[in-house]
Amino acid sequence: MKTDYVDVLSKISDRLYKSGMDVMHTASRMIPANTFCIATLDRVSTVVLNAFNRDKVILTEGLVVANEESYCALVTEKAKGPLVIENNMTHPLTKDMPATQFVGGCSFLGVPLLTPGGQIFGSLCAFDDQYYAFEERDVELLLSLSRFFTDVLSLDESVERLQAAQAQAMRVLEEKDNLLAVLSHEIRTPMNGVLGMANLLRSTTLTEEQQNYIAVIEDCGEGLLEMLNQILEHSKIQAGKMSVDIEPFNLVECAEQAIQIHAFEAGKKGIGLRLEIEDELLGNYEGDGLKIRQILINLISNAVKFTDSGEVLLSIEKEDKPVQDDKEWLAFNVRDTGTGIAPERKNQLFRSFSQVHDKSIKCNYGGIGLGLSICRQYAELMNGTVVLTDTGPDGSCFTLSVPLRSLKTRQTFNAG
Repeated sequence: MKTDYVDVLSKISDRLYKSGMDVMHTASRMIPANTFCIATLDRVSTVVLNAFNRDKVILTEGLVVANEESYCALVTEKAKGPLVIENNMTHPLTKDMPATQFVGGCSFLGVPLLTPGGQIFGSLCAFDDQYYAFEERDVELLLSLSRFFTDVLSLDESVERLQAAQAQAMRVLEEKDNLLAVLSHEIRTPMNGVLGMANLLRSTTLTEEQQNYIAVIEDCGEGLLEMLNQILEHSKIQAGKMSVDIEPFNLVECAEQAIQIHAFEAGKKGIGLRLEIEDELLGNYEGDGLKIRQILINLISNAVKFTDSGEVLLSIEKEDKPVQDDKEWLAFNVRDTGTGIAPERKNQLFRSFSQVHDKSIKCNYGGIGLGLSICRQYAELMNGTVVLTDTGPDGSCFTLSVPLRSLKTRQTFNAG
């Protein structure tokens, strides 16, 4: 749940309440009475929240009186609706009240103020020491104001419920993060043990069949560890705990490291793995090199996974986009000669836990559909994008576009 819109609703509620105070000021000019007030009450006492006095000070803000001495309680408990009193000194409800001596002789108009659920919240009242004769239009005006404040109270209740729901959601999210961290540790430790033992077994004398079994164990174990890593990364991003670390990094080293990780797998499949970089781009840059490398690792991993012959090419070039804050746009293109992506499945790309290949291919390649989603979210954190720029029977191309600041450090590089 996003914090922003709850905060906005809270601010709107505050502003509406202030607007209501302004409307009360306007009402005090439209009704020729001396004093207007908004009061709340519980079972014991009445509190004057706001008061407006023209000439004579009859009521002040913050005044607290017992309900048996409160005109507000008369409106809500006796009249239970609009109450008009021409003369409080002679009216049967007020003539003997101690509060009448306090406010002095006056005429009175009060309407109840209810909560959205219909419970009594307080009242809106008007007093006039010159015994103004309140008219029906005055009653209607205060009733309209009462309905307005009921709507404000409704919004307040909604904000409180949303804030409570948000707090609960944050607690659940934190518990989920903690659970994922614990599960990751508890699964990762024995899995590393399994992989370690598989590696030891590989160093012993094995039949070809046994070597195949070891290969399956290693592939499954490494796949499980990769899934754990992706789930944890996805969880951190969703919780807003992922940040961008701006540091100098070397473009060639970043790209070569991403390629080297997949060199063995590409070699086993007999496919080429190449890197091409425009000469003018060689050197160091300022940005989050670790996230760029991780995006390239994911993109190259997918390219190698779905390519059975041919090659995977990582090319880096400068994009024709406006330079902002001394940052130029670089495009990292990962092109393969693999199976391509069916047109009807393109809209599933970059969605969490979504895979774009049919069931037979899923069985062959595995995965949980988080790699591209994490790539997209990493790119957006760096104010960049990751998109599918080309696909067809001859393969696919994914492009990472990201703004980086060149540090003008040159080096010699021979594309492989």
